[in-house]
Amino acid sequence: MKKVHYKSLKFNTIYSLILAIIFLIVIIAIPDIMLGVSMAFLILYVTGNGLIHARNNELERDTIVEYFVISFIALIILIETIKQ
Repeated sequence: MKKVHYKSLKFNTIYSLILAIIFLIVIIAIPDIMLGVSMAFLILYVTGNGLIHARNNELERDTIVEYFVISFIALIILIETIKQ
């Protein structure tokens, strides 16, 4: 079972909500750049949350695995989109 990171939960939630709101505003305003913006915000999400965990010395193996899985899925989507 995944360990709960109580100290960084508040920062992760606020950071993720701000990213999601900005992402939605950009996508609604300029839908033609959806793929690029999606990848940029995914990178910001993984990097930002990784830094939040690392700063609090809470960067555990489960967190790193989670971020690698998210990044791997995004990479597959990006490659398949470029192929089309």
